[in-house]
Amino acid sequence: MQISSEIKANYYMNFETVNLKLQVRPNDLDSLGHVNNAIVLEYLEAGRWSWLERHNLARGKRIIPVVARIEINYSREILPGEVNIITKLMDVEENYHYQVIFHQFVETCQDGIVKVAADARVKVAFIDSVERTLRTLQDFLDENTQQHG
Repeated sequence: MQISSEIKANYYMNFETVNLKLQVRPNDLDSLGHVNNAIVLEYLEAGRWSWLERHNLARGKRIIPVVARIEINYSREILPGEVNIITKLMDVEENYHYQVIFHQFVETCQDGIVKVAADARVKVAFIDSVERTLRTLQDFLDENTQQHG
């Protein structure tokens, strides 16, 4: 079944924001007793995988999403407890249809108040795992449409 480019464009522009709750593990903490900054990157990755799963986009097939660039702002420490990872598709770079940009947040709740502990903009590119070449977002969507349609 072939789907027109216009329908596919609407498909990926209407993705919803996904929330993922994670429990901070003891080994996530550094010597200061808060979550190590490198672990926050792992939380963000888990959030992106959850986002893909929620939208029925396969991972580990021939065309795979990979992080090309990440900018992260750490605004407060993350202490033991629960964190909420918010992931939304922010933009598809028009001039670079080989990449999409996710906006992600890590939220904590202390004393009943939700606060953003980190926010990131993550550029994701698409790689053909066999040919080791750059592919487009459309290629990634086509591969997933064929598997689900």
